[in-house]
Amino acid sequence: MSGLTNAVNAALSGLQLFEAGISTVSNNLANANAAGYTVENVNAQTAQAAAGQPGAGVLPAQITRAASGFAASQLRTANSASAAASAQSTALTGISNALTNNGNVQTAINQFFSDIGSLAASPSSSALRQTVLSDAGNVVGTFQTAATSIASVVSGQQTGLSSNVTAANQILQQLSTLNKSLQTAPNSPSLLDQRDSALNALSHYLPVNIIPQSDGGVVVATGGTVLVDQSGVQALAVAENANGQTTLTAGNNQMKLTLGESDGSLGATLANIAAGGQATQSLSALAAVFSAQVNTAQAQGLTPTGTSGTPIFSVPAPSVAPSGGNSGSAVITASLSNEAALPANGGPFTLTYNSTSGWSAVDQANGQSYIVSGTPPAFAGLALSISGTANNGDSFTVNPAPGAANAIAVAATTPNDIAAADPYVATNGTLQTDGSVINKNAGTINVGTDSVTSSPASGSAVVPASYYGQNLLLTFTSASAYNVSTLASPGTIIASGTLGSNGGNVAVAYPSGLASGQYWNLPLTGAPVAGDTLSLSPGGSASGSNAQRLANLWTATGTTSSGTLEQSFVGLSTDLGANAAAAQALATSTGSQVTTATSNLATIAGVNSDQQAVLMTNYEQAYQAAAKAISAANTMFDSLLNAI
Repeated sequence: MSGLTNAVNAALSGLQLFEAGISTVSNNLANANAAGYTVENVNAQTAQAAAGQPGAGVLPAQITRAASGFAASQLRTANSASAAASAQSTALTGISNALTNNGNVQTAINQFFSDIGSLAASPSSSALRQTVLSDAGNVVGTFQTAATSIASVVSGQQTGLSSNVTAANQILQQLSTLNKSLQTAPNSPSLLDQRDSALNALSHYLPVNIIPQSDGGVVVATGGTVLVDQSGVQALAVAENANGQTTLTAGNNQMKLTLGESDGSLGATLANIAAGGQATQSLSALAAVFSAQVNTAQAQGLTPTGTSGTPIFSVPAPSVAPSGGNSGSAVITASLSNEAALPANGGPFTLTYNSTSGWSAVDQANGQSYIVSGTPPAFAGLALSISGTANNGDSFTVNPAPGAANAIAVAATTPNDIAAADPYVATNGTLQTDGSVINKNAGTINVGTDSVTSSPASGSAVVPASYYGQNLLLTFTSASAYNVSTLASPGTIIASGTLGSNGGNVAVAYPSGLASGQYWNLPLTGAPVAGDTLSLSPGGSASGSNAQRLANLWTATGTTSSGTLEQSFVGLSTDLGANAAAAQALATSTGSQVTTATSNLATIAGVNSDQQAVLMTNYEQAYQAAAKAISAANTMFDSLLNAI
């Protein structure tokens, strides 16, 4: 009888094992398309019978998951990179597109300078003056449109950052809950599937590093910062650093998370916000440099009414903000003193005082250091006015163009505000009070192309700024020497010059204002004789030389730190476009990596329907065989009972 009992028990253990196999395969097939599901297998082991006894069947079925920690880790890494590249592709393309269409600043400025060139050829044309003024309005509009478009991208990124932080925190909380559940049901396949699915979802937001625990729970970290452990969750939060830049922190202690642009959608979004801010700052710097260059050239000429040119554009002045931790009493203001020296990125700059070495500045955009020197103290094209006393370690944020791309405006109000005329027009002979000219010159006096420089040419007759705007008279005392006086006081010599083999030059200093410190230069050649005269009178409505200087600014070298104004605007647009194209290519590449990593994991942990169908058939046949063994034993048992 014991033999029959052992046979029944052995067959029953097999029946139960095969039933578990059928159930496991059915579960696999039912979840074949479920995200995060890992295929389960039945582990069968022979039960050890006592020595000299027949076999005892099999041990109870053990259900195991076909998981691969390495393949799962590879997929999480690919997810982070792909989510980051996708986020950057969208945002950087939006930033690049801000400088096209209605925000095409380059095209608007090119048209502005082109029409000023036309005005130089026809300076008395009221229609052309109106066109130039309208062009100025278009330039302002494109700056503002581009800045608004970039701001819209940044705003969308900030909103997305908050949403993604909320979603990531929910996943972190889910993982913490699963850790607790695994403590009561260690290594439960269902809970482990949920855990892996949550980790996979989290990897889209940031890089995920895990430390597996014996019960199946995990410690989750990113970049060395623990986010989930057995004590709970270190929740993520959006914060702002001392420079006003958006950052992320973890936990109540607000530990700063260091995430790069390729570290999931959160890292990419932080980089996108910074990129948008930097694009706006660069655009604002160009607005400030462009305005300063145009306004300075405008101040070098005269309007049709004979007045000095006033600014065509206005932009906000540089701002200086003290750090909240400053202990000194220093108050600082800044002005743009040399726009050509301002870096293309526009800063801003961190200005710091050291009691030993004095002031220094660092460009927040690229970390470049500047020595602050001179009187007044200056760096990167900015001049500083410092009052009060700074203490060691005091710092300030200097923004050379705060919001200039949005705030740029047209300051000129009428077409006649355009200063197309030169400050002086040269005429051989002596100007009379009635405006006529009497020319009794016996020799020849030739004038070259005038220019405006920061210093007079060597050997020039320099007319002091106090005489600027007055009618001037050059009187030659010999073939090589001349004196300069005003027509109002011809006997009072205000400057003297000589005419050598290479000619000579007369330079008139500009008065205080935007053109202060510069000189209007007029080259002289010829063969004059004693008594010959040359009159210099303020340019009138028929003069367009200053308009030509304005038009030449677009392609003049040395007007910006990048070379020309045109090169600066083309460079910004090209850089933004290149960044967008690189992000688009990276999004395609990393997307392929996700596909590959997903396929690799599926090969190991996915459900193969054909394989499961074969297993189902095997388990069903084995189940039927075990059932027949039990049935046969039962028949034998009945026969024995009937034989008694």
